[in-house]
Amino acid sequence: MSTTTAPGGPQASSPERGRAPRWRGLDPLVPLTGLVALVVYALQGFDGKMIRDIGVYSYGGQQVADGVPPYVAIVNRAGPLAHLVPGLGAWVAEQVGVDEVHGMRMLFALLSAATVAASYVLGRTLFGSRAAGLAGAAALLTLHDFVYFATYGPREKTTMLLLTTLALLAVAHRRWATAGVLISLATLTWQPVLFAVLPAAAVAVLLQRQGRIRSLVAIAVGGLVPLIVTAGAYAAIGRSKIFWDCFLFINLRYTKQTTPLDAPGPLWRGLLEDYGWTLWLIFLGLLLGLVWAVLAGFRRDRRDPLPAALVATGVFTVGNLLWALKAFNGPPDAFVAFPGVVVGVAGLAALLQRRVPGRVALGLVAAWVLVATALTAVYAVSHRADGLVEQRRAALAVKAVLPPHARWLSHDAPQPLVLAHERNLSRLQLFGSGLDDYVEATWPGGVDGYVRWVAARHPAVIVAGNNKLLPPLKALLRRSYERVGHSPATTWYARTDLGHRTLTRLRDVLH
Repeated sequence: MSTTTAPGGPQASSPERGRAPRWRGLDPLVPLTGLVALVVYALQGFDGKMIRDIGVYSYGGQQVADGVPPYVAIVNRAGPLAHLVPGLGAWVAEQVGVDEVHGMRMLFALLSAATVAASYVLGRTLFGSRAAGLAGAAALLTLHDFVYFATYGPREKTTMLLLTTLALLAVAHRRWATAGVLISLATLTWQPVLFAVLPAAAVAVLLQRQGRIRSLVAIAVGGLVPLIVTAGAYAAIGRSKIFWDCFLFINLRYTKQTTPLDAPGPLWRGLLEDYGWTLWLIFLGLLLGLVWAVLAGFRRDRRDPLPAALVATGVFTVGNLLWALKAFNGPPDAFVAFPGVVVGVAGLAALLQRRVPGRVALGLVAAWVLVATALTAVYAVSHRADGLVEQRRAALAVKAVLPPHARWLSHDAPQPLVLAHERNLSRLQLFGSGLDDYVEATWPGGVDGYVRWVAARHPAVIVAGNNKLLPPLKALLRRSYERVGHSPATTWYARTDLGHRTLTRLRDVLH
């Protein structure tokens, strides 16, 4: 059997021309890996508190299920699939009579489990070893923030991670048109991933012996199809400007990103708090993945796609690290680097199989998989929470007190809208990281004009999150509203002319 071996590194074998086992039929470890991940994540439950960002995608998904296209209900800078995918979960929940939030979270638990299974296939493919695939999948399984958002989502980066993993798998198999489609779908979920995964695919193409132009064209055509379909759908409903504003122009003109150098201390503490010991696993996996990429580059064979695919994963990791230097807003931004972690740990298992007697190597890999699964199960159980219950109770209690068809306005607090199934007064809910500049530049009269527009429509309640209020909105609240209470991550204001009785009841239910 012909193989390509990086000096001192793990063995990479091609699935073509007999250089590695052909995985005929269904590999039972694929569904088994996904099923184990699903069971472990379900131990965390589905009632964790809905934080602001989760509220954004839950609100967008809920509105999609109600027939409102992404961006039309809420201005947001992620891709439209960040709303469409949770919208599918909300729609299915409606059809079967399940709570919409739970429906979205169950869908994202399935997507998270599918990502673990896809990571197993990626590691198995790149190193020709089921043990390597299992080791890499176990690494992803246990990363704490990934566990958290598996059942406390929806989070757009979960969808992006699944699509990116599948794109790298398509690159390994030289399925260039498929890779282009998946790269495009991942970008339509979270735009910055394009700057890492597209160069990775291009490098893999350039490292092959022939057909480079044809392969690059296939990637381009495959990538343009989802974008053209999406842009065409918005054009058909007369919403092209909304699509291009949210998907592209707001990010280019107004978004203000946080870099790791802005506040390295708080960022580091946040990473440690969210990831715990698995943060060191991320660093180790990324470092090893870069090592395997460099070694594969020295010993690559243009006829063998897998060393080129390993080099591509290294390019993918470097692209992510460069983007992180430009913009890193919090621990979930590390999701994009997880395929590099999977490849790094999978390669270490493959190296063990080469350097250590077979049974010993398999025993070590099995021990790692079992320990990782057990630790993840303990983490899931220990972080089981029910904050969603109190949030829902408060939102529904307020809704019950207010007059029928009362208008609600959210300022950085979409969670009550989701839980009470209310539509926001305007498309604007988020104002941080440059979105206030977007409002200032595009709304007639700027931010002051927006607040005057709000005042003219007399929302019964205004719910505010933890970020700073717009100064004109603070003035409106002082003039015409009273603060009636708090619920998790939310402050409630009610219009004073609702009357003393209504205001008192609102204070009571929010006490």
